[in-house]
Amino acid sequence: MLSVLSFSNIGWMYNWGDLSSAGIWKILTAVRGAWKQNTFVPMMLGGNCPSGVLGQVGGMLELAEQIDAGDSPDPSRIYLPVGSSCTISGLIVGAVLARHLGIKAFSNDDFQIVGCNVHPGIAWLDHTFDFHTNPVFGVIPLTISHSVKSACVALRDLGGPDIEADALEFVKTSVSIRTDQEVVGTYGAHTAMTRSVAKLYDAQGSVVDNAGETKHPLWVCGHFVGKALAPLLQDLKEQAADSSSNKISYMLWMTKSAVQPKGNEDEWTRFLKENDTIKQWANEGKAESLLRPGRVSTIDGLNSDYRAVMTYVGSL
Repeated sequence: MLSVLSFSNIGWMYNWGDLSSAGIWKILTAVRGAWKQNTFVPMMLGGNCPSGVLGQVGGMLELAEQIDAGDSPDPSRIYLPVGSSCTISGLIVGAVLARHLGIKAFSNDDFQIVGCNVHPGIAWLDHTFDFHTNPVFGVIPLTISHSVKSACVALRDLGGPDIEADALEFVKTSVSIRTDQEVVGTYGAHTAMTRSVAKLYDAQGSVVDNAGETKHPLWVCGHFVGKALAPLLQDLKEQAADSSSNKISYMLWMTKSAVQPKGNEDEWTRFLKENDTIKQWANEGKAESLLRPGRVSTIDGLNSDYRAVMTYVGSL
């Protein structure tokens, strides 16, 4: 949010928390205005819309080309956090499209995309009803079924191939949704398991590219990264202990940039003008990363508490 507030030219932003009649009216007016204008692309939470999903399709095709060229291993599984389902839906459509185009990637017979829930309410729905992947819920926005279908329709309308049936079949056979309570925990916060994984990475982890060069380290936050990395490491440990299993490779997929952009605006002054619900939300957040120290507090904090983790990029 602080990054968004630091830019003046990103369109309109309306935040939650103001439940007064004026606040609710402002939100409804904003929604109506968003759908009537044609300058910006209205997006659901997490960027989930056909444009957003197709953006993730492009990322999956890029990975497929790297695998085909021998620049990347062909993973047996791809683990990623699931919030709005935009990213995982794009990876699903991208994998199916890559196969349709004949790109030699994702060739393992047991290839899976493993989505790891970050919200306890959605995790319960998935555990109880297979909410994300059950076709019955395919009419509900933000479900994987709905997002995959919408993206496939958009792809076809843009002149691409019709892969909707194959994509929905892929959802049935090659998508696994994790709902582990000890991992999901509270939305936006670490659990004991994800915290231990984050501390392990901070102490021992590193990122090395295919040329052997060390790159910028991961930021294993409790909101997204930890909730996919913890199941990955747990499964990898179990696989390593199973002497009868074939050697497999797992990949962690994160679209969250290591760069926290900073624009020209004074985001801190703007943030202090937000409603009390948002400020309380910020004050309750804990800064736990050893590699990216920083905190946000509207009670006793300053902008210097967090700006060290931001990168100035100017105006967009």
